[in-house]
Formats: sequence, structure tokens, C-alpha cells
Amino acid sequence: MATALAVVLGNPMFDRLGVCSAPECDRVFVDVSRNGTKRFCSTACQNRVKAAAFRARQRELTV
Repeated sequence: MATALAVVLGNPMFDRLGVCSAPECDRVFVDVSRNGTKRFCSTACQNRVKAAAFRARQRELTV
């Protein structure tokens, strides 16, 4: 793990390091997507955030 981190920090990819955008998650990830716009560490975190946003919108519509 330490070697992989050293390799990433020593490469031009150091700006591809990110922290998950999910409120309850503090994981760090390396964004290997083509355009470099990854926001979540996993699809589980992404789905959790999107489901919560959907539920919040549905509550607004019923009020």
C-alpha cells in the first residue's frame, strides 16, 4: 500500500487522488476514469447518495 501511494504521488496522477463525496464515508481513492471526474469511492456510496437525494425530492413533492 505504501509503495502504491508513493508511486501515485510521484507520478503526474497525484491530482487524481480524491476523497469520497458521500457524507458518511472518508475513503480515499485514485480516479482512473478517462475524464477524471470520479466523486465516489465505490458504486455503493454513489447509489446511497443518489437514493437519499431521490427520497428527499419525493418528500418535497408530497408536502
